[in-house]
Amino acid sequence: MTLIFGGAYQGKLSYSLERFNLSEEDVWNCTQGKPDYSRKVLYKMEEVILEKIKKGENPVAFLESQLEILKDKIIIITDLSCGVVPTDPLMRKWREAVGRCSALLARHSDSVIRVFCGIGTELK
Repeated sequence: MTLIFGGAYQGKLSYSLERFNLSEEDVWNCTQGKPDYSRKVLYKMEEVILEKIKKGENPVAFLESQLEILKDKIIIITDLSCGVVPTDPLMRKWREAVGRCSALLARHSDSVIRVFCGIGTELK
């Protein structure tokens, strides 16, 4: 598994497509409903986490149950830890869950890359 993270609008998807020589057809956008695990790239994983929270489910437990399926994927997730802490309780819970899920995914990833201004820095 490869985890790619960074702030919003930092070029994570473009970086991933270029770095791994992939096309848009290789990408499943997590805002599109049920996961398509046939795709190489899972983009906007934070949206899956938000959906789990809205349903009252534990997103960390969900991702733990998916680790075998995710082992050969490129996971792209937005780092929500920067900026103003939301006043909305649901959004604060989401922000915390994204951090915990990112840590879980990083622990199980072979490679972790932070993208800032379109430039990737390998952390692991």
